[in-house]
Amino acid sequence: MQIAPDRRTTTRARPDYAAIARTLGPLAFLLLLVAASGAVAPGVLQADSMLGFLSDAAPVIALVVGGTFPILAGSIDLSVAGIASVTGVLVVVLNPVFGPWTSLAVVLLALAFGAVQGLVHCWLQLPSFIVSLASLSILTGLALLLSNATAEPIPSNDVLVGILGNTVAGLPNTIILLAVVVALLWLLMRYTGFGRDLYALGSGETAALMSGVNVRATRTLIFMLSAGCAAMAGLFLVSVTAFSSPTLAGNLLLLSIVGVVLGGTAISGGVGGLFAAVVGGLITAWLRIVTVIVGVAPTAQNIIFGLAALLAVAVTTDRKKLGVIK
Repeated sequence: MQIAPDRRTTTRARPDYAAIARTLGPLAFLLLLVAASGAVAPGVLQADSMLGFLSDAAPVIALVVGGTFPILAGSIDLSVAGIASVTGVLVVVLNPVFGPWTSLAVVLLALAFGAVQGLVHCWLQLPSFIVSLASLSILTGLALLLSNATAEPIPSNDVLVGILGNTVAGLPNTIILLAVVVALLWLLMRYTGFGRDLYALGSGETAALMSGVNVRATRTLIFMLSAGCAAMAGLFLVSVTAFSSPTLAGNLLLLSIVGVVLGGTAISGGVGGLFAAVVGGLITAWLRIVTVIVGVAPTAQNIIFGLAALLAVAVTTDRKKLGVIK
């Protein structure tokens, strides 16, 4: 007698088309956006223009990469623009103390601030939205206070800012350092338990706790990484402008959030990654070029990004996971 094969062992796993669409959809949109822009204004695709674009996009991408970690965990960090702005101010204010190593000291301070923010969020059980919004207000006020609400030139003896302002084989050092940072973060997520714990938190904190995830330590590290990337974004900005301003990154908060969701990272957490963050940052930065090409006034650009944020969140939100939207 012939025994029928077990369908459970012979049926092939179906590809996850939704996951493929989340990964390739934003990349395809970016390529189409660049191609359309090149058709209208061919000059934007020239080598010099592309290098200039990447240098200009580096701060936005750094903010998007850092902001991706809290959102993957189901939280949010609204303080990134404040950290980026106060970074430039501190590079000037602390130079008499730390001299040529001021930028490195400021990055360490940002990491410490992010750790404190994560601890406040976890230990006091306060929503990340409130904690980071309060931090944004504190940092904005601190930047204005320390700078006397004025722009100041960046000291010429700062080692890291000087390096970022130069190029290697025609490639801006900001792009090289950004690539190194993203690669290190990818290795951290790929080859340590942090990546697993991060996605577990985003998928469901209760289940993560039952699985033995150290939620407090993971969330603290998440906000540290977000703050560190924001500080790097601030250094990228001052390396280009050569001066600090208490409002230098004030218009980048919306872009940092838009970039996260445009890349395919779900605002509800648990879906996305660094590749999505880089693609989302590139899309957001290129949209700024598109608005210039089509003649949108700078004062109206935030309207475009606000609509893009609404559309991206509507597409990426997992309503079944959230249950009740409020």
